[in-house]
Amino acid sequence: MENKNDLIANFITEQLEDIPNILNEELSFNQKKYNTRLEFYELTNHIKNFRNKNNTNRFIVLPGLRGVGKTTLLYQIYEYLLSQKINPNQILYLSCEQLNNITDYNLTDVVDIFLKTQHNTTMRLLDKEIYLLIDESQYSQNWVLSGKIIYDKSNRIFMIFTGSSALNLENNADAARRMIKNEITPLNYSEHLKLKYNINIEKLSKTLRNILFNQKISHITECERKINNILINNPAYTSNDWNDYFKFGGFPAYFKEINHRILLKKIVDMTERVINVDMTNIKNFTIENQINANRLLRYLSLQRSSDVSQVKLSKELNTSQSNIKNILNILEKTHLIYHLEAYGTSTKRISKAYKYYFATSSIKNALSTITGNTMKNTSEYEGILLENLVASTLNNIKKQENHYFTIYYDSNKKNNVDFLLQEEFKNPIPIEVGIGKKDKKQIKYAMNYYDSPYGIIVSNTTFNIEKKDDVIYIPPKTFSYL
Repeated sequence: MENKNDLIANFITEQLEDIPNILNEELSFNQKKYNTRLEFYELTNHIKNFRNKNNTNRFIVLPGLRGVGKTTLLYQIYEYLLSQKINPNQILYLSCEQLNNITDYNLTDVVDIFLKTQHNTTMRLLDKEIYLLIDESQYSQNWVLSGKIIYDKSNRIFMIFTGSSALNLENNADAARRMIKNEITPLNYSEHLKLKYNINIEKLSKTLRNILFNQKISHITECERKINNILINNPAYTSNDWNDYFKFGGFPAYFKEINHRILLKKIVDMTERVINVDMTNIKNFTIENQINANRLLRYLSLQRSSDVSQVKLSKELNTSQSNIKNILNILEKTHLIYHLEAYGTSTKRISKAYKYYFATSSIKNALSTITGNTMKNTSEYEGILLENLVASTLNNIKKQENHYFTIYYDSNKKNNVDFLLQEEFKNPIPIEVGIGKKDKKQIKYAMNYYDSPYGIIVSNTTFNIEKKDDVIYIPPKTFSYL
């Protein structure tokens, strides 16, 4: 029987031989190459710097929900390295999940075996560039410590770790100082268009984002017109694509699936795997709390994104408030959900309950549909989904672009709007969201109350961006371009 080191050495040899031969199959469909996410170019810039002897940023961590395209991204980086004339035996793609099925292991030992068997050297004596592409890292115990050790032992090794959002649950202060962590989020609609149809509107989207903090819309409306013309003139683009994205989208792994019932099931299965698989490694996260976490997600999916009372939740789930707080905190770290605070003083922000949203409107739609959504008014239901889409779009803009603004919810009891956006030292911009006829009563009240220069209504009230007095109307589809 082979010993553990031999099993690992054989696995490494198979990976080195197999991966270059399967790249074309993994990176194309119907003989068409998959398009690349923005993160691909960020990673290749890090690699270029590394090759130019800038060895600081060589420990990259890419957490993200299942299905957002992390494995495909690693394969694309592998292909890029080959295109740069990097010898294939200097690139090791490693799936921790696959290796788990063979033997128990430590990632540091795996790298030691790789360097010894393939390069006859050690980390400290390494005299060439090595690239480690580590997929499904959450299946490797102490992967963070291994990354830190490898980083410290050799500045000739460039590492990318991908894995489920459970990677965010790891906390190692020493490693955190060495790594760059960049969450791979579900696709916004612009990214969806690029990856699915090769429609690139990124530059126009960036211009459109100016509408959030600039009430001059003449050049914004021109951007909207250009984008709509690009879609109309693309023969592959279908008129129902946006509605499908709205209710089932965000996950490139599901592009090939057109059956809505199967799409719903895949999204629900993804959330359950986060809880029942990824979160099982958390200390003291019991089977009872896995059940509570699943129930809590379903409870949130049926709410109108109202502020969530932990007292009420503890009674609903028959568990303590402190346990509810712990479960919500862990779910946020996996990026299935996130919260907004109430606008106001620091005291008000602390005392008021949080308002929770899902990472995508499609997750909320899938969970509420599977759970049994009893809402009969389609417009009201789609308005609730649209509120989640607007919240997640704003949240992603803030994270990806490093914009200096904060998103709040409006906790006023009278005529409150859905969101308030505030740049530093400026009055907040109110945003109201809805499907169907939307008057200006709420937005006008908020503008007067907060002394806002203008307000924004995201609604299908208009077909195009319009400004009426000091209120800007944005159609839902146009807002998703942001």
